[in-house]
Amino acid sequence: MPAIFGNALVIAALLAAVALAVRSLYKAHRSGKGCSGNCANCRGCH
Repeated sequence: MPAIFGNALVIAALLAAVALAVRSLYKAHRSGKGCSGNCANCRGCH
């Protein structure tokens, strides 16, 4: 039974990390900091 709790804890931590990463990407995209696909205007592409 303790192995199930350990697996559940690891899965919960991974889900939380993925959720935070997606949230960060979404917020960056909404604020205009994400890549627009126009490399001529992107400082990171050159």
